Amino acid sequence: MNAIALKLIPLWVGLTASMGIAQPANTLSPAEQKAGWQLLFDGKTTTGWRGAYADRFPAKGWVVKDGELRGELQDGAESGDAGDIVTLKKYRNFELVFEWKLGKGGNSGVKYFIEERLPKPVLGSQAGYEYQLIDDADYIYNGKHLPEDLKTASIYDVVAASKPDVKMGVWHRSRIVVNMNQIEHWLDGVKVLTADRTSDSFRQGVTDSKFKSYTGFADIPEGHILLQDHGHSVAFRTIKIKPYP
Repeated sequence: MNAIALKLIPLWVGLTASMGIAQPANTLSPAEQKAGWQLLFDGKTTTGWRGAYADRFPAKGWVVKDGELRGELQDGAESGDAGDIVTLKKYRNFELVFEWKLGKGGNSGVKYFIEERLPKPVLGSQAGYEYQLIDDADYIYNGKHLPEDLKTASIYDVVAASKPDVKMGVWHRSRIVVNMNQIEHWLDGVKVLTADRTSDSFRQGVTDSKFKSYTGFADIPEGHILLQDHGHSVAFRTIKIKPYP
């Protein structure tokens, strides 16, 4: 590469940023790399993931296609098809960003603080804090439309997100921030939930939830990141994390 071309590279990078040209999926910018961000999905392989309660990646159901990590699932049951997948590493304090897409009537989730506590659940998914992903408007739960704390971006069944219903069939960008006992959920650039795990309201939310019998649920210190198999097709891309001290 000649000297003139080398001089033009910074100019081109600056121009693309100012013009709002999107960064390619499943990549980190130089600034992100310098800041400590790490890709959890490279767009080509399942490196860094395994099945929940397993030592290898599921043989079916989860596939990599067109730069997406897809759950090609169809039985509608929670963890009844291919099963959930988890990161190899555990995380305590972090910022997690991911893009996702669900079809009409779809249901999935991204969980954190997954301990893989024994015994393994006979039915259903491992308990953890779930950033809910669901068709807010059309998913039917126990014969009714969804309560607010079961809608997208909520901490499932514990804290409701404050947002309008989410459109299905398009890509959305979500962010989870965990810093000590403080939690934030973001959706498409908007902060839609804040929670303090030490607060009375959070602990009451746990008491009123399906997790009330899960010992220490409000105080789980660290765990894996989990992508949920809920029996509906889902796609993920640009999954990246910045661990905090």
